[in-house]
Formats: sequence, C-alpha cells, structure tokens
Amino acid sequence: MYETNLKCLNCGKEYELGRMFEGCPHCKEENFSSNLIVSYDYEMIKEKIDKNALEKRKRSGLWKYEELLPIDSREIKTDLREGETPLLECNSLGAELEIKKLFVKDESRNPTYSFKDRLVSVGASVARRFGSKYLIAGGGNLAAAASAYSTKYNLETISFENLDESKQAILQTLSYGGKIIYLKRYEDRYELMKKCVDILKGHPVSSYTPSPTGDPYSQEGYKTIAYEICEQLNWDVPEKIIVPTGQGFGLYGVWRGFTDLYKIGLIDSLPAMIAAETAACGSLTKTFLDKSEKIKEVFPKKTIARHVVAPKVSYKAYRAIKDSNGRAVAVKDDEIMSALLSFARKEGIYSSTTSAVALAAAQKLREEEYIDSDSMVVCVMTTGGLKDPDHIAKNFPELPPPINGEWNKFKGVMKTYYNISI
Repeated sequence: MYETNLKCLNCGKEYELGRMFEGCPHCKEENFSSNLIVSYDYEMIKEKIDKNALEKRKRSGLWKYEELLPIDSREIKTDLREGETPLLECNSLGAELEIKKLFVKDESRNPTYSFKDRLVSVGASVARRFGSKYLIAGGGNLAAAASAYSTKYNLETISFENLDESKQAILQTLSYGGKIIYLKRYEDRYELMKKCVDILKGHPVSSYTPSPTGDPYSQEGYKTIAYEICEQLNWDVPEKIIVPTGQGFGLYGVWRGFTDLYKIGLIDSLPAMIAAETAACGSLTKTFLDKSEKIKEVFPKKTIARHVVAPKVSYKAYRAIKDSNGRAVAVKDDEIMSALLSFARKEGIYSSTTSAVALAAAQKLREEEYIDSDSMVVCVMTTGGLKDPDHIAKNFPELPPPINGEWNKFKGVMKTYYNISI
C-alpha cells in the first residue's frame, strides 16, 4: 500500500485516507471547491518500478501499475480486463491534418467500451475497502461501467440519468442490472447523490457537487492511460495530449499519470495537455480566454457530443492545463461530425461524437499552428460510435427505398443517391 494521504490540490492541506468526496473543506468557498488527490510514497515506488520491471510483469491492464494506484495489494482487485488498449498510428488522417505523428488511444476496446472502466475498476475496489454496497453514478457511460463491475462484484449501481441520455447507454446499464433514476434537470442530482452517499453509505463514482470534486480514488484509474501511452511509444513522450473534456477528471488523470512517471524517473519530459470541449459548453475554454482566476460556469446548449456536457469543469481540469502549459479549445458540432467521418473513412475507426471532439480540436489547433506538423500528438478516443448512433444518424441523408433485382433499378439508385455512374 503506497498511498499515504489525501491532499488538497489548491491549498495543500493533508487529510487521512477516508471517505472524502466533496473536495477540501479547508479552502472551500461559496462558488469554489478544490479537488483532493491521493498522495504516494514515490521513493518506495522507485524501488519497485523501473522500465525493465514493467516489461517483465506478466499481469496486464491497470493492475500492472498497482503501486501507483490506491489499492492495497492484499485486497481483491476489481478486474474485467480493462486497460491495455491499442495506441493507433493514424498516418492517413495525420496526412490530411498535416500532423506527421498522430496517434489515437482507442479506449473503446475496454470491457464496457469506454475509458470509464478504468475509473470504475479502481472505484469499485476502494468501495469494497470502505464497506460500500452501492456505486452511485451520474449516468451515461459511467453508469454502464459501474453496473458491469457491480454485477460481477456483488454491488448495486444507482444511476441518475438525464432525459436525453443515449438509449444505448441506458440499455447497457439496464442489461447489467443497474437501477436508473431519471432526472428533470442536471442539477437535481446533487442532493439525491449526496443522500445516497450519506444515508446508504454509497460510493460515488460521479461528482455531486456544483464545483466538480468527486471521488479522488477512482479518478486515479485514468492515470494508467498515460502509463500505457509511454510504454507503447517506447518511453517517448508526445508533445501534445488531447482529451475530450466535460468535468475534466479524465484530462487531469492523464496529466497526473505523466507526472507520476516523471517523478519516479521513467520519463524526462512532460506533454502539454489540451482540453477539447464542445462549443455548447466550454467552461474551461471560457475561463482561459477570459484570463480568469475563477472557473467560469456556463449554461450548456444541445450538442451531438452529449457526454462532455457540464456546466462547470473541475479545479483539477484547470490545473492540468495551467501546470502543463496547455490549452483549452472548443469546437462546434459540424466540426465534430466532420472529424468523426474523416477518422472513420481514413482510418476505419468508428468513434463516438464525444471522442471526435478531440480529433476536431487537433484539426483546429493545427490550422491555428498551435500544433506543429512535426509534433507527436495523441488524441484520447474515450468511447466508440455505437454508444450514440442517434446523433450520428441525423447527419446522413435518407437511405434509398428497397428495389427488386433489376440491374437498371440498381444503376438508378447508385446514380441518384451516391452519384456513381455504372
């Protein structure tokens, strides 16, 4: 067990390891809550982990890096074979964007098809340590992941869902046995989730505070994305990492993964983190554009990238950009859809609209020359396109009507609908 305490990311105050899900009480203000992070004994970790040791380890996935995660090695680890997802070199798309070294980390290969599995794997393990019987989720892909791990490890998931949530995510959650509660408004979750935590002793894998704080333990699961990227690149460090960003826990988790490796001496440089937001929200983009010391709250509009919709990003997300000398960028729905189709047609990979936010951001930042053509860039593809086909389907024309087996009918359809003369 290498974790030592919880520490406030803002004021530095330390706390004993325990059930703290609402940020730092010491520096809390009316419109601000700082995130807590898990601290580790890095000197002890250095004695256990080096490049050779990692290469020789037979275990794969998250628990290959267990010294850097908040779980006692004597505990039963929650494991559905998450992690160890491919890092895809995208030469065709890279040529189109004029980025010579473009990679995509394909998180759709996880057990429930999203990077949320990394978070829940750690969160469910810690929940069992604290004696929790419930995982409390804020809907969507996170609810699906929580439900999958719950059913395997004798827990229950209660999920608070928005009315416009993806039907695929809902069906997935129900199939695993998750209990769904629909909400009229996004903010209705705050008090209900808090009561589930306080009264039911549930373990929240989503945040329930207006300034997103959440569970500091489960969010550590995202760090393993950075560990895998570095190993897959033979310990080269990309110049830019682009992460689709809602509340920003994934963004900070990936950043902290790189800083972990830097602290224990496995890498000698750090990337700039880029928060890719939808223009329908853009809390972090607005904060940096306004050069504000306080995180801006926004009023989200409808968008095809519904899984990165949040009124306000976390302080963690703000620090990931600030500490890495990175950037936040917001992209429009038409840019997102264009990027999704380019990725599918150039690389044969079907991403979600949420994941395509990162690809659209890469294109936009290349056009602005923030990204050099020689830069190594990694976009995190958080989930696959089968998660939200309803939004994607709206961007295609009507399919041709059925025909009989006549050749001339076939030729007519090809010409009329696809502009192909045969």
